[in-house]
Amino acid sequence: MLRTLHIRDFVIVEQAEIHFDAGFTVFSGETGAGKSILIDALALALGGRGDAGVLREGAQRADITALFDTPDALAGWLAERELDAGPELALRRVVDAQGRSRAYLNGNPVTVALLR
Repeated sequence: MLRTLHIRDFVIVEQAEIHFDAGFTVFSGETGAGKSILIDALALALGGRGDAGVLREGAQRADITALFDTPDALAGWLAERELDAGPELALRRVVDAQGRSRAYLNGNPVTVALLR
């Protein structure tokens, strides 16, 4: 389950942190309020395509972190890849002004394909 989404310098968002609880979550708001930006940020953290176009104007890099509860079934997969298997699974993407992207899983550098 997604617990927290932290966004910095992504599209028009300078900084936002959203916490989720158990149950159903709905993003609602007027046109242009930023609902799609939240979904796009989460997609980037999950291994979606990113380029310099996702940076907020004037920013040097965009930084997205999504924290999930770690499913028990994932512990073996993480261990096989020598990745930390704590109670939370942190997926992070950083995209710089040149369009280069870095991916992290629980603080460890990984390939974007591994995030997917």
